[in-house]
Parts: sequence; structure tokens; C-alpha cells
Amino acid sequence: TIAGLAWHTWYYWDGRKDSLWSQSLAPIEAAAEMNSSRWYVARLVGQTKAYRQHYEKLFGDYPKLLLQQQHLGHASPKGDAQGQKNWHRLPVGQRDLVNKVFSNVGKSLGAYVRTLEYSASKFDRFAEQLSNGNYRGANKILDERSREGLRLFIDDSKTQCLRCHNGPLFSNFEFHNIGSGNFEGELLDFGRLLGLSSVLIDEFNCLGPYSDAPSDGCVHLKFVNRQPDGSIKGAFKTPSLRDVSRTAPYFHDGRYITLAQVLRHYNDSANSKTENTISELNRIELSEAELQALESFLVSLDSIPR
Repeated sequence: TIAGLAWHTWYYWDGRKDSLWSQSLAPIEAAAEMNSSRWYVARLVGQTKAYRQHYEKLFGDYPKLLLQQQHLGHASPKGDAQGQKNWHRLPVGQRDLVNKVFSNVGKSLGAYVRTLEYSASKFDRFAEQLSNGNYRGANKILDERSREGLRLFIDDSKTQCLRCHNGPLFSNFEFHNIGSGNFEGELLDFGRLLGLSSVLIDEFNCLGPYSDAPSDGCVHLKFVNRQPDGSIKGAFKTPSLRDVSRTAPYFHDGRYITLAQVLRHYNDSANSKTENTISELNRIELSEAELQALESFLVSLDSIPR
């Protein structure tokens, strides 16, 4: 889901992006997604009357120099060899103009995504009734099994859930190692270890030339630990649990398709650590009935249709 993204600090499972507008740009140039380029997008904005009118209303005059340049197809410092070659054929000043227009497109996309929020869930209604002292009404909203799941969820000695999944969105949005990394074979998952390196050199990060952040902003990037220990190897961002039953598949690589499988991962991986399944979690011992109760509680975090 892309609901609630306005409240995140880092984006993608490894945190390679540090703002919603910057994240919005990445799929455009990703080969496995839109497979386009910043040059193509910048030109499209200038050549399409409606796009250009909206652009100039928000950001001022569109740089006419980009329309005078011969069409290059695709041009970007990323992508295939021809696209990169086309990019480096452009004068530095024109590359900067392309990046400026491209970043403004990201800011427009990000502004829209910021408006997407979660709806209230059954759990929210339950909590509201409890806060009003209406215990009977609260118990009518969540059944006994869901309430037992809630008790397990907040019992740190039993489940450790709240260590990462806390706050209004049930996430601290930081990076934790739960034994899901893969450090052997062709597809390596180093998680935050590489994500941190990527965000620090990203031209579209909060401290970059295309950011609108104030001079005293970007605290998250200025003070991030740039020489972390090995604990971030295989660490991934904690997702929100809101609408969790509707957002399969699960984990950064989509390895699980049901919540039951996810819960069993925690029950199993914390009990059998190996060199390639490092986990921050201590030993967890939940019965099948407790796992089912926990799953029932998680389903109660789904938004109620408006």
C-alpha cells in the first residue's frame, strides 16, 4: 500500500531514498518498472500543453532550451548504455535543467501521495470505546480471539512485536534484522547496508541541489550513522501493520503469501539462528492457538471501507 507514506522518513525496504518526492522518481527510471528516463519525462512535460501549463503554474517558466535540443530518445545517468551515452552528450547545464524538471515532477507526485491516508480500523473503533470507558461496546467490536492477539502483541516477553511495530502506524520505520537477509548465491540481500550507501550519494536526497528543504532541515540525513556496525547487514525497514492482511506478499522479497507464514517465520527463525539468518529477536515460543490469535488481531488493523 502507498497509504500513510507521508509519515515515513526512509523509503524502499533498504531506505535508499529519504523523501517521498525522491522516491517517486525511482520507478520511472527502473528497468523492471517504467523503464523510462528523466530526459524523456522532462521533454514530455514541455511538449504536452496541459502538463506544461500545470508545471509553469507551480514551478515557473519551463526551460525552453530543453525543447531546442534535438530529441535523444532516452537519456539518463542510469539505464542502458545508449541512454547513458546520450546523457553524457548533453552539456552539464542542460543536464541540470533536466534534473530540475524531473525533480519537480517527483515533487508533484509526492504531493499527491501525501494525501493518501489510512481509514479507521476495527481496532481503532475498539480503542476509542475503551478510552470512553465503554468496555462492553469495545468487546462487541473485537472478538475474544482478536483481544487475546492484542494481549500477545503488547506482551514484550512473549512476542517482542512492539520493539519495532509501535506508534499510530504500528511501525518505527527504522531498520531491523529479522533473519530475512540472503548473503549467498546470485541474489544477495544486504538491506540497509547498501541502502545507506545509496542514499548518501543520491543527487535527489534531502541535502542535494534539487531539494527544497531549509538549511536547518534534513536532520535524518545529517546525523545518520555513516559508519554503522555490521548489524545493518540484512536489516530492512519495518513496515506498517495497517491493512496488513491486504498487502501480501510479505517481506522485502515477497517470500510469504499469508500472515500465518509470516508469524511462523518469527516463531522459527528466532529459535534457529545461523550465519545466514541473523536475527535481532530472542527466542519466541508461541503455540498454534496463540499464532492464530495474533493473526486475528492483525486482521483487525485493516481499514474499514469508507
